[in-house]
Amino acid sequence: MSNVKAQSSNKSQNPNDQNYDLEERRAKFGEEIIEFVKTLERNEINRPLITRVVSSGTSIGANYMEGGWSRVKERLLA
Repeated sequence: MSNVKAQSSNKSQNPNDQNYDLEERRAKFGEEIIEFVKTLERNEINRPLITRVVSSGTSIGANYMEGGWSRVKERLLA
């Protein structure tokens, strides 16, 4: 969590900046997925599906950050 906060503090705070918008949207999407699944009935059939939806919906943030690190690595190794 501390890594995310450190990286977030380095981002532009300009709402018109595309990176700022995407970071905010991906965070909000993950939060909304979690809130949505809280409303679903828990049973034998839904439980693995709910786990999968949360995993997929929140992995967007991790994928976004990993993509950013790969661009940084490319610049460092060039």
